[in-house]
Amino acid sequence: MIQRIQTVFLFLAVIALVVFNIIPYWQATGQPEGEGVLLLSYALQTGDLVEPTYNFGLYSVVGGIAALAIILLVIEIFSYKNRLTQMRIAIGISFLMSLDLVLMTFLIVDLQGDYEGSFGIGIFVFALAMLLNILARRFIQKDEKLVRSVDRLR
Repeated sequence: MIQRIQTVFLFLAVIALVVFNIIPYWQATGQPEGEGVLLLSYALQTGDLVEPTYNFGLYSVVGGIAALAIILLVIEIFSYKNRLTQMRIAIGISFLMSLDLVLMTFLIVDLQGDYEGSFGIGIFVFALAMLLNILARRFIQKDEKLVRSVDRLR
């Protein structure tokens, strides 16, 4: 299980999504000293650093989808005996991550009207997780082709 490269990619994708759920993926600039706006995967944080105000709601859907993707990634890691199931799960995770990316884009565009902001490290970590999932799926598919070609020779 661990010796396969796709397992390493999937494990790194889990770590990337956990980091994404912790750090902000968008932040406002040009705010007064000590105040700011951070867009986290689970909430919109406004106010100063000492006593921030959190706005959940639609913002928490991004974190929920990312948490579901983490659970599915772990299931995909441990279903290494059935490559077809792994590929199906990888496609589902790619769909969930694409949906998450669309939702994040919508939230960022909505906030751009009120604040002048920039992307945080979280968006790049999320993109890394998407890339790792795609790479893992390609290697799973490559293994499946290899097994089918060996079965054909028998």
